[in-house]
This record gives sequence, C-alpha cells and structure tokens, in this order.
Amino acid sequence: MATILLGVTGGIAAYKAIDTVRALRREGHDVHVVMTRAARRFVGAASFAALSGNRVGSEAFTDDGRPDYRHLELARAADVMLVAPASANTIGRMAAGLAEDLLTTCYLAFTGPVVVAPAMNTRMWEHAATRANIVTLVARGVHIVPPGEGLLADGDVGAGRLAETEQIVAAVATRLRGQSPPWAGRRVLVTAGGTREPIDAVRYVGNRSSGRMGMAVANAACERGADVTVIAANVDLPRRNDVTYVDVETAAELLDATTAAFADTDLLVMAAAVADYRPTSTSPGKLDKSASDRLAMTLEPTVDILGSLAAGRRNQIVVGFAAEHGAAGVERARQKRRRKHLDAIVYNDISVAGIGFESDDNAITIIGPGDAEQIVPRSSKARCAEYILDAVAPVFAEYSR
Repeated sequence: MATILLGVTGGIAAYKAIDTVRALRREGHDVHVVMTRAARRFVGAASFAALSGNRVGSEAFTDDGRPDYRHLELARAADVMLVAPASANTIGRMAAGLAEDLLTTCYLAFTGPVVVAPAMNTRMWEHAATRANIVTLVARGVHIVPPGEGLLADGDVGAGRLAETEQIVAAVATRLRGQSPPWAGRRVLVTAGGTREPIDAVRYVGNRSSGRMGMAVANAACERGADVTVIAANVDLPRRNDVTYVDVETAAELLDATTAAFADTDLLVMAAAVADYRPTSTSPGKLDKSASDRLAMTLEPTVDILGSLAAGRRNQIVVGFAAEHGAAGVERARQKRRRKHLDAIVYNDISVAGIGFESDDNAITIIGPGDAEQIVPRSSKARCAEYILDAVAPVFAEYSR
C-alpha cells in the first residue's frame, strides 16, 4: 500500500476525481486529498473525505489564522503526488513555482514522483502558454497523462477531457514501481490521416479519414514511453510536444517519409487511409468548369506502401488497418493480413453509423498476432489504441529475447 497525495483543481472534471479516489482505494492505497477553492465549487470536500477516509485539505491556514502544516508534512511523507484534474491555472502556477494555495505549496514541498492529468477547454489546452508550461513540467520530471478528445462541458469538441480513470491509475502505478515506462527505448512509427491525390491546383481525390485513430495510437505509444514519429497525411488535430510529426499530402509523399523512417523503427502502425488510385495527370492550374459539362479522368494505382515495407522488414512489427464495408469485411481483413505478411491487422466496419471515419469512437476487430482475434466493441479511439498496443506487446517481448 502506498500513500497518494491527490490534488483536485477547479473545473467540471473535478467530479471525476471521485472515481480516481475509489480506484486508488481499491488498489489498497491511502489517499489524502487537497482541493483548491475552485474545486470546492464543483464537488464538496465531504465526498472526498468519506471516500478516502481522511480529512480533506483546502486552506493553508486554520480557522484561527495559524499556518496549517499537516499537509506539508503529508507532502514529505507521500509516495506519489497526483493532480487530477489539473486546470490550466494550476499547471501555470506549478510551472512558475508559485505557492499561492495549499495544493501548490504541497507541490513545491514534495520531492517524489508527480503525475498530472490536465483537463480544460480545447483552446486553453492548445494555447502556447499552456504548451510551454507542460514542457516545463515534463523537463522537471513530471509525468503528464494527456487529456482525451470529445465533447467538452462548454459544448466545444476537441482535446481537453480528463483522461480515463484507468489511464491515470496506471500512470500512478508505474511511478510507484519506480520503473521506466514499459516501452522506453522503443521506436514507434505511426501513419495517420488520409492522402490527397491532386486533380488540379484546388481539387483532389481523397477520403474521409480524419487521423483520429492514428493520433490516438501515437499518443498511447508515447504514454508507454516510446519514441514516437507520426507521418501525418492532412491531419488537423492537436499535437504533442514529445512526438515528432512529418506532414505529407499524397501517397507518394507518404511512401517516401515512411520508408525513410522505417529502418529505425521497432513498430509500424499503418493507420493512414492511403488512396488506392491517383490521376495519371494533374493540371498545374485550376481546370475550367465552364469549358466542358463533363470531366473524364484516368486513374492509376498507387504504390502498396504497407506491403512493400512489410516485405523488407527485419525483426520489426508491422500492423495494418482494414476499413471494410459489410459482413464479409473480417474475412477480407484476414486475407489482407496473410497477403501482406503483417503481424496484426485492425478491422473496422465503416458501414456502421457513428463510428470509424470522422468519429471519436470506433469498433474494431484485431486479427493477430498469430491466430488471435479480439473483438473490441464500440469504444473511444483512445481506448481502441490501448487494445491495439496490448495485442502487439508480446511480440515486442519475443523480439527482445
């Protein structure tokens, strides 16, 4: 059993910290909660006191005006400090070293491992000041559990949702073990998005892939400690400071960038939707619509990037994706895996409404490694990414022998 000092800051996600306390207590940990004043406007201290079995700290002074040293003593005794949710304001004060309340005072007095799970509006999360503060904390050894994406309390859609409870608890467990992240030193290459094959200067042949699935895989691999590179084909999504991104547009550019990075890669996850065909000729300017009532194009196949890379690999894990339509899709995915000699392939049925392309959710079947087949019902793409990496983790262990 470990002693966990949990800091809860203001924001609608403060209520989710109740689940975090429950989960940590189920693991047998002794949890002590410190709340900011803003947090108490969303969740009462009595809830945390009842669930943790400990008094909740919120003020740096007692009712009679004396300094309250109890939680400073706890900061010296705790095994891990967790701040979840962490608001942009508290992250900024932690990065600046300001001890303006009990929580930040405890942070400055704490010398053990610190885990921070941010939660805020998307624009706040993406602001340059917040990104700089995150970089500062990471440089000081703070572990960041990045927020998820989805519908936020204020109606916006994007990154900023507090990470899932199991992700937060897993990060705490890793720090308690004193271990490096499980994939430290591994090099992971992820392709994301959809290629665009130009017809003229403004039009293209493309697909509806947003890149969410590939970016989710990259984020999950990064959280496991891997050195991650993303080849992003027309992806307009939030980016991390601890991931390398290479932007491409066409299938040919994706081939060149992926081939260049593949030689130094331990795991390739080919999540990008690569156009199967491209126009044989491209107009350098915009085609004049008024010149003809019809536009005829001749298309030619693009290069099989996944197949060519898998054929020439050496002790490298290769995972492909198969976006199929209809009941026969699983069998087509199995055939694709065998044909391209992949360790695993991720099948998703794009005929199902509300999942897959342009959605935050997916429902997948992971085929391989070996004869394994795992069905993952509708889940967030972040959760699907964890299942995908879990599936190939044993192959990592095999190759490292």
